[in-house]
Amino acid sequence: MKKRIAILSSILGLQFSAMAQTNNYADVKLTHLNPEKSAATWIRAKQVTPRYPMDLAIKGIAGCGVFKLTINEDGKSQGIELVSSIPKNSIFKPAKKVIKKWRWKNISGQPNQAEEKTIRLDFCLGGNSEEEAIARCAEQANLKCK
Repeated sequence: MKKRIAILSSILGLQFSAMAQTNNYADVKLTHLNPEKSAATWIRAKQVTPRYPMDLAIKGIAGCGVFKLTINEDGKSQGIELVSSIPKNSIFKPAKKVIKKWRWKNISGQPNQAEEKTIRLDFCLGGNSEEEAIARCAEQANLKCK
């Protein structure tokens, strides 16, 4: 009996170990809706892929959110509002944390002034590689976010 329990424990341990070693790939895609990036006064100072919010990753939540915000004269995000999202109640809080940390730089050559923006963030999970996660996110960004 003890031998059977030891074997069963070993098998379960190997299964849990294999599960813990499974890589989960994720990507976040930012789309500038209004104004488009080419017509914007302000762009993000660091043009790197936004980090996937830990709250969403832990819960295995993928989705999208459309946000309105204002970039103030100091290049900070403020007045962040959710326009639409999928899923409805999970995206806003973690996405707002991400957006609030961004710093923006004025690329217009004009004096700093506030600019209203509408952006879309797609939070994508899955795939067997980082490239596959990025491709999935590009496809997801073409779908409606309502």
